[in-house]
Amino acid sequence: MFRPSTGDWFVKQSSTNYSTYGAYNWGMSTDLPVPGDYDGDGLVDLALYRPSTVTWYMRMSRTGYATNESMQWGVATDIPVPGDYDGDGRNDLAVYRPSTGTWFITLSSSHYATYATFQWGASADVPVAGDYDGDGETDLGIYRPATGAWYVLQSGTNFSTYFSAAWGLPGDLAVPGDYDGDGKADLGLYRPSTGEWQVRQSSTGYLTFAVCQWGNATDIVVPGDYDGDRRTDFAVYRPSTGTWYIKQSSTNSTAYTAEAWGASADLPVFKRP
Repeated sequence: MFRPSTGDWFVKQSSTNYSTYGAYNWGMSTDLPVPGDYDGDGLVDLALYRPSTVTWYMRMSRTGYATNESMQWGVATDIPVPGDYDGDGRNDLAVYRPSTGTWFITLSSSHYATYATFQWGASADVPVAGDYDGDGETDLGIYRPATGAWYVLQSGTNFSTYFSAAWGLPGDLAVPGDYDGDGKADLGLYRPSTGEWQVRQSSTGYLTFAVCQWGNATDIVVPGDYDGDRRTDFAVYRPSTGTWYIKQSSTNSTAYTAEAWGASADLPVFKRP
């Protein structure tokens, strides 16, 4: 959880079956949490994007969160979309600029000395970056709410080819993730009006889909691999009670866990979109 009112992070740890937690003061009320592995040690770093100064702040796990780095990248109206676009095992600093439909990516493999730009999207599109082709690098994905269409520019072909799919209705939220465990991102949707998840599966070439009823209209969707089986679980955070509800993919979504962790104004850092 990130608590904007105090700039605190509260991390409940799965390695102790959620019996212990860490607390860190890192951020301001207007910062956006952008956690990820920026130092390549396999652990998530505490990272923030500050729109007012277009600065990224990263507190590094490799030093027990004792050191930090910062870098300016973007403009105030950009959407941060960090990911491993160059395949070096570290998050790159990336933003999507809705006004021009342009991605700006500064590359960790060059110690952020070089960057790449791609024109991919329109002003009302939602960026949904992820590894859709399974090559270990983040692809440029957008979801177009007006038409329910997905467009993915693929890193596996050096961003020279793309695929598109019609999957969604106005009002749906795009929640991509590897729900079927094949190493590729699936096209996932959450429909707040019905609390239903719909996932079009990459393992069948997006020809089949799965449906799960999990959540309500006021929940915040927080998909992630909570049970360690390398598949994304259906998960929601309920601000009214500060409770996480997680359907476990390791039980084929037949069992769930509930964890009280947070307050109504807290921001779960796995929030999608």
